[in-house]
Amino acid sequence: MNNLKIWIHGLAAAAISAFASAASGAIALPTVFTFDRPGLVNMAKLATVPALLAVFAYLKSSPVPALTDKQ
Repeated sequence: MNNLKIWIHGLAAAAISAFASAASGAIALPTVFTFDRPGLVNMAKLATVPALLAVFAYLKSSPVPALTDKQ
């Protein structure tokens, strides 16, 4: 079960890292990425694709660990 916890942390780290990198667009284009509803939607659109690519790359290099029962 500990392997699964480590795996989930790695998966989350990959997604958060890519999402944060894409979110830097808010600094580069502050008129497009505002903190109102349309701006946050634009941010989510921009950040989702790199986050998914990072998650898929993580899944390729670290497949889901096998669950083992402790007896």
